[in-house]
Amino acid sequence: MIRQLLFLLILILSINSLFSQMTPTYVVNIPMRDGKNLSVDVYVPTGASKYSTILIQTPYNKTNFRNGLPLGYLQNLNSSPYAWVVVDWRGFYGSSAAVVAQPNRGQDGYDVIDWIVAQTWSNGKVGTWGPSALGVVQYNTMKENHPNHICAVPLVAQPQTAYDTYFYGGVLEKSRLAQLDALGYGLSTNVLANPYYSNAWQYTENTTWYPQSIHIPTLQIGGWYDHNVSDMLDWFPASRTLSDVSVRTKQWLLIGPWVHGGTGIANVGSSVQGELTYPDAAYKSDTMARDFFSFYLLNTANNWESTSAITYYELGKNKWNHSDLNSIETLVTKDLKLSENNQLLVGVGSGSSTFLSDPRHPSPTIGGATLSTGLQQGPYNQASLDNRTDLITFSTNELTADLLVSGKVKLDIYVSCNQPDSDLSVRLVDVYPDGRSMLINDGIKRLRFRNGYTKADESFMTAGNIYEAVVELPFVNYTWKAGHQLKIYVSGNNSTRWDVNLQNGGKMYSAGDTNSANIQLFHNQQYTSKLILPSEKLTLGIEKVISDFDVTIYPNPVKDKLYFKASVDFKEYTIKDVFGRDLLKGEFINAIDVDCLKSGVYFIVFNFGNETRTIKFLKG
Repeated sequence: MIRQLLFLLILILSINSLFSQMTPTYVVNIPMRDGKNLSVDVYVPTGASKYSTILIQTPYNKTNFRNGLPLGYLQNLNSSPYAWVVVDWRGFYGSSAAVVAQPNRGQDGYDVIDWIVAQTWSNGKVGTWGPSALGVVQYNTMKENHPNHICAVPLVAQPQTAYDTYFYGGVLEKSRLAQLDALGYGLSTNVLANPYYSNAWQYTENTTWYPQSIHIPTLQIGGWYDHNVSDMLDWFPASRTLSDVSVRTKQWLLIGPWVHGGTGIANVGSSVQGELTYPDAAYKSDTMARDFFSFYLLNTANNWESTSAITYYELGKNKWNHSDLNSIETLVTKDLKLSENNQLLVGVGSGSSTFLSDPRHPSPTIGGATLSTGLQQGPYNQASLDNRTDLITFSTNELTADLLVSGKVKLDIYVSCNQPDSDLSVRLVDVYPDGRSMLINDGIKRLRFRNGYTKADESFMTAGNIYEAVVELPFVNYTWKAGHQLKIYVSGNNSTRWDVNLQNGGKMYSAGDTNSANIQLFHNQQYTSKLILPSEKLTLGIEKVISDFDVTIYPNPVKDKLYFKASVDFKEYTIKDVFGRDLLKGEFINAIDVDCLKSGVYFIVFNFGNETRTIKFLKG
């Protein structure tokens, strides 16, 4: 009986602790330069008279942090060596009265830091922390270059808003936009009014891409199952090469086996991610952030600046790796050819495959890099899709050796359709020996945009004609282990993550008749459909290893002249933009003049026989 009462007492205390809240030291309204006020919770530990401060700017209600502070400090404020300031964005929650039509959140961050350093408990050092929107606002604040903004830890975030932020492969990521609207951003009207790449998108992309404005050290934290991961892996090398020269070597990247978070139990730093568990990744984001802040805000001699530029988790092998390069992308590619009997081969494929795409009964979203309370998030088993007739699969034999892929996998496919428009959705999976088909990542392409995303690029299909399209998947670092199989699912939709194509060739994102489409994929010697893998070596079953065809380019980033070295003799090259559009073609003589290109990310493609090599480079 005593034991039962003791258990009950412990249970009651645990429940009370779970639902108790930490009281801020005080709550205050901070005046901004336009005279409006932002609502702020301030937490100051008892003990020292002066503290460095960690600033969090949130659109998700600052009072949520009364349940516990981040980085493991939770409700034990006095264990923290920092003061904490948590601010509601103007127009949200406690700062709703400060709403304006076009807020400058970077200026608001600057003004909040001004207020912090004027407080008696502040020692003048301010760092910033936060995931997603709380990470983007850190970049907005960095751009204003406050002298007391010492360092920043943005998680699952980068500052650029691009066309493919909402229209991946030309397809609206419907569920994520709906989730953002539900959170109060009100983006649908403007996004849906601009379904084509346009001057408006170009302006938005240019004004939100500013690595040259970074003047402080950052620890950028991302996850392989996050929808931002590819953009972060473009942003990071730019921050290492274009930021203020004094901090170019003080940009760090941590990529773990994590989801974006916000819609389920999984989050950045948790061990459970979807249907998989990564015990050795638990709290890594917190421990590295604490070390980073300790070095820059507390002057702790912890040797932080000897940390590798990139710390990343190799999925599949499930181990931490380190790199001092600016990118972990493999600069050579190997091709797997699609073939009849659902095969992925090193050799030449044969035959064709056909499936039906019915918009009224779309293929369901099962996990992935989603952002919706109605969808699972992270790695989930796709095996239930094998019973569907509205998709086709292609897989390798069981691998005889480990296969490491690091970069963006692409499906280069030849397709015919009896409707003017359709989508191609591709899911990349690892087939385990026990039969699970665990999702790694996925992508999609709207076929009217196979030539580009502007209104002028739009091109509908004619029944009986064969068209080439490329579906690009997000950046991944993954090892398929020996005994596993690499597999892809190809379907005409992936709902409700992405908008379902009505396939009638009419106006997008409006009501209309739905047309079922017969989609035929060609994968023979004339129409070589292939899966392009950024990988150094590829061994499949008893098939031969792909021949060595290696090429490197330099310098990267480049300003005017681009050079390369290759293991074979060839001359032709093509330079493409991030949308796959050909910009420059020619024959290499001594160097390639790229001075005419604007600053940004580009790809150079080399061809040799049946193999291609695609290398990404940055034009400074």
